[in-house]
Amino acid sequence: MTNPSGSHDDEPLVTVPVSGNDGPADAGSYRIKTPAGASTSSTRWIMPGETVDIDDLSIGRGFFYVGDFRRARPGPVDACVVDTGAPLAPEATDPAVDIGVLPPGYATLSGEERRTYLEWLASSRRKSDIHTRYLFLHLFGFERRVLIDGAAGKVSAAEYEEMTRELLRMLNLDADYSWQRHVRNLLDIIGLMAARTGKVYDQKPPNGSATGYQVPLNVRVAFGQAALDRHPVPAGWALAWVKLDPMMIRRAAVARCPDEFDRVFMRRYRERSQEGMLVPVNRTRLNVLPQPAFKALQNVPLPGFLLGLPDVAAVTGPRNRLQLLMNESADALGAFSRYLARNPDAYGSLEATLMLPPDVWPDATRDALAALASDVADTTMVTTFGTLFARFKVMGTLTRDRMASFNAALSQVGVALEPDVRLGARTPKPDDAVVLFAAPATSAPAHTDDAYVVATLMVDLAAAVATADGSASAAEIALIEREIDAWSHLEPLQQTRLKARNLVQLAQAASSAGLKKKLEPLPAAVKKAIACFLVQTANADGTVSREEVKLLEKIYRMLDLDPQRLYIDLHQGASAASGSPRGARAAGAAKPGRSASKDATPDARPAGAEFVLDTARIAALQHETARVSAILADVFVEEQPAVPLEASNAQASVEPEEPEEVAATPGALLGLDDAHSTFLRLLVSRPAWTRAELADAAADLELMLDGAIEQVNEASLDHWDEPLTDGDDPVEINQDLAQRLAA
Repeated sequence: MTNPSGSHDDEPLVTVPVSGNDGPADAGSYRIKTPAGASTSSTRWIMPGETVDIDDLSIGRGFFYVGDFRRARPGPVDACVVDTGAPLAPEATDPAVDIGVLPPGYATLSGEERRTYLEWLASSRRKSDIHTRYLFLHLFGFERRVLIDGAAGKVSAAEYEEMTRELLRMLNLDADYSWQRHVRNLLDIIGLMAARTGKVYDQKPPNGSATGYQVPLNVRVAFGQAALDRHPVPAGWALAWVKLDPMMIRRAAVARCPDEFDRVFMRRYRERSQEGMLVPVNRTRLNVLPQPAFKALQNVPLPGFLLGLPDVAAVTGPRNRLQLLMNESADALGAFSRYLARNPDAYGSLEATLMLPPDVWPDATRDALAALASDVADTTMVTTFGTLFARFKVMGTLTRDRMASFNAALSQVGVALEPDVRLGARTPKPDDAVVLFAAPATSAPAHTDDAYVVATLMVDLAAAVATADGSASAAEIALIEREIDAWSHLEPLQQTRLKARNLVQLAQAASSAGLKKKLEPLPAAVKKAIACFLVQTANADGTVSREEVKLLEKIYRMLDLDPQRLYIDLHQGASAASGSPRGARAAGAAKPGRSASKDATPDARPAGAEFVLDTARIAALQHETARVSAILADVFVEEQPAVPLEASNAQASVEPEEPEEVAATPGALLGLDDAHSTFLRLLVSRPAWTRAELADAAADLELMLDGAIEQVNEASLDHWDEPLTDGDDPVEINQDLAQRLAA
């Protein structure tokens, strides 16, 4: 092998055997000439914890060679050795002054420069004002320890770890490009040397960002070994390649949200290749050169286990596959990345988290979800959305889409929420009531059908009646829940959700907009069943208040039932519930000037009998409601266009009916006129537009571009609580809303 520069041809050779995993035992051996006349036995490596006293200085931080060359001439590889016999000046020179010798060596330093160097070694070894050449002189010692002693097997794994930590600390002592490159190169070599008894791809992969102009050596060695062994490349090493390869094209999400990108990439990599990607063996061989800063070591060969490896960086196949996967992973984080770009302080907030795939959510959010699931495991929790959001980091009001994602995340940990926007509820406000209860873990929304829709109307109206006089009594609440349990035609989970819905309605009265439309399509038999249930609720506590009667009159009219019939129903219900004149008096007193007994029909039930709904008959009514399912869907979709199966959102108090909405112009979108509807259709035909392209399109429609975009976004906000477009040039289109509009 070649000799270290500066050596003499007549000097004896020292053979250092290095064992490898493949090939003959001496395949990795090489020879280094012993420096002429050097007392090599006096040169030793100092580790941290061992104190060396030189003159009046005491050095205890280690990581340098020390020797005594007073009786021998130092060789080229000894340039990094601190000669204890070399004289020191009493005063140090200015540490910021250049040494002036290239390459630097301890023997070539003046007495003042030696003191400067030793004082730095004895200090905390910060950059301060010391010149970069002193730093390189210190680095030479690390390189000799790794490339000579390490190759000879004299360095333990623990020492490699200590050197790695120190070199990582030293990396940022100087921003000089050459310094950074050589320190990184040495760290790569240490990683290889530490794996000399195994495989590099079994070691922990490096982390960082791309520097220089090629893939780091240790990454190429790991891929080369995996190719030779026909071993799948582990996900961590695939991630290291995409992050450290300077030839890779990286989108903004890779740098803007690195932790999330790492998790998405690793998950997708494992999904695509299971155990890992298999890399073919190509013909180009990897040239493993340590390229040390210490010139005397530039021709020192590496052990045999690093020889004969294919250079995977020389072919495009693996790189292209990784590039495609990196692009897909970055695309999955696109919305999250753009949101952080606009809202830098939103990192960790629930709004930002909901834009991430659930399996890469931050640990803090996962912990909050787990704690919530534990709290509702054995109980039903009644609270407000504001209180619920306080358990998470919510910066404002969630949009409808984000709220749906939040509900899905709760469902996955076994927490159901009522109201649920996925079932047609409006986007909640912080003061709105909410009920949380345990349910089977699933990512799908709850099952709804026509029977469930009718049941929600009945529960909402019953809660309105119960709270008409200020608050619901325990008897009224118990009756509603008992009737829900009796509706055997519903699934158990539907019954549980109806009970939660009842608690929401009891806790907070809300608008009854659109209630009449939802009641009108129901068959007469269903309307009578609803009226019967409401009368039963009013009579549950033995007292029917004036407010309850007034509300029931309005509901009877909305059900197309004769309000005069209400008083007969109340009398019969009161008599059946109480079995005494007290109930009848309560019903009669509710309407001044009217006698309940006068209008009453004799009750055939025995005194004291409980008045209950015919649950078998109610179950049969679900078949009658099937024929009006299309009408129900049309009514509900007007209020909540984003939910495929719309549930009734009738609320607790009945207010004066709202005027009918004017039918939209045929072909109009989101209530826009023809020109803006055409502009909207054009917008959603592409994921992004340049401003110049949109300016031409707006001009063709005789619209001002900024005004047209503003009108479209206002309409989108009214319907979906978020704008359709984002950005100025290019103008990006919200694809979720575009797909919803297309549907």
